[in-house]
Amino acid sequence: MSRMLIATSLNIFWDQEMSISTDRMLERCAQAGFGGVDYNFCDFDKSMIEQMSGASGPASYFRSVRAKAEALGLRFVQAHGPMFNQFAEPASIADRVALSHDTIRWAAELEVPWIVFHSGTFPGAFDAEHLMALRQRNVDFFASLLRTAEKVGVGIAIENLFDQSAGPACRRRYCATPEELVALIDAIDHPLVGACWDVGHAHLQRLDQTRALRAVGPRLKAVHIQDNDGVTDQHMLPFWGGIDWKELVSALREIGYEGTFCYETHRTFRDLPDALRDDMLRYAVHLGEYLLRQ
Repeated sequence: MSRMLIATSLNIFWDQEMSISTDRMLERCAQAGFGGVDYNFCDFDKSMIEQMSGASGPASYFRSVRAKAEALGLRFVQAHGPMFNQFAEPASIADRVALSHDTIRWAAELEVPWIVFHSGTFPGAFDAEHLMALRQRNVDFFASLLRTAEKVGVGIAIENLFDQSAGPACRRRYCATPEELVALIDAIDHPLVGACWDVGHAHLQRLDQTRALRAVGPRLKAVHIQDNDGVTDQHMLPFWGGIDWKELVSALREIGYEGTFCYETHRTFRDLPDALRDDMLRYAVHLGEYLLRQ
């Protein structure tokens, strides 16, 4: 466990101005001691990607990004596809579905082994009949993504979500429980489909993380390491919220997780003056090393 690669999502640098180049982001991560990085496509639409890549086009651009990372001793260990509810009105999601297929192809250019996507939810009683319908609709959706994933050899890691509160009501989301996540992955039953466990989401859901991770078991292919106060999805570094990190690391060790210890902690970094980010990056690496020694 102590040799697990420590990585971070590059979205710790991203803002509306995108004033820091991708090359510089990679350089700063390498200088801080990270061994891997996560390319998070959530904050982009296709026009932004095309603007970033210029005349060379996205495929060539991402190949050059991968080459830069390799020269620095970094690996792209995972990625995150667009976030949206697949079962919203078709006209409002068509572009996001198309972008999802694009990001799988771009992830292949980065040599990413697993790209993370969310399941979709439509309203219902969340009884046995509704859960069966949710599972089948999600199976069908991910089967469509798999046709692209199979062509380029990138795995799809489905992320655990959390139920959202709106005033006194609580809006359920499919795959907020390990049972739903496991049932979906097993129904798809494909070697290129596994799980991404977001430990902050599980904390918001008030799950017993050890029990949940035992249920997910060998399906686990990626993690999002982040902390929060149990109320909002804050995406902070460990020990800045309420997660029991000794328990969490012990659970990952118990199930034999062999993936990357990857931070998704953009809220810790984005509000910092840029002059302080490098110190925080080095601290994050040391923090990860400490946790993995426990």
